[in-house]
Amino acid sequence: MPVSTDDYVAVADHLARYCWKVDTGDVEGWVELWAEDGVFRGTGPDDIVGREALRVVPISVKKRCGDKMAHFAGNLYCDYGETIDTITAHFYNYVTTWMNGAPGKPSVLARSVATLVRNGGGWLIKMNHVDMLTGA
Repeated sequence: MPVSTDDYVAVADHLARYCWKVDTGDVEGWVELWAEDGVFRGTGPDDIVGREALRVVPISVKKRCGDKMAHFAGNLYCDYGETIDTITAHFYNYVTTWMNGAPGKPSVLARSVATLVRNGGGWLIKMNHVDMLTGA
């Protein structure tokens, strides 16, 4: 079942923050977008589980690319899960890099299916399952 307009806007905002915070190396801000036992699946051979482990993601991005990486989440659609306190968000994540003064170039196109859980007035990512379509 499609989600309410308010929930859709909140999830779209959450995913935009997810992109901005990982790209700018905002470790604390990015980790706070996740549930305590959040799972990031599909970016490597093993799942990244829990906030402490998730800290490595923005650190790795910043180390590898400085501030020269940009994630774009698009084509978002959302449905409620078993209750209105769980949302499944489907979106594409297009990642570009801007290294050494060169024009932006595609790095990855990924199909993402994220499960978000309501947390007070907001949302937290319970799982983001990424299917790399190109690149890494």
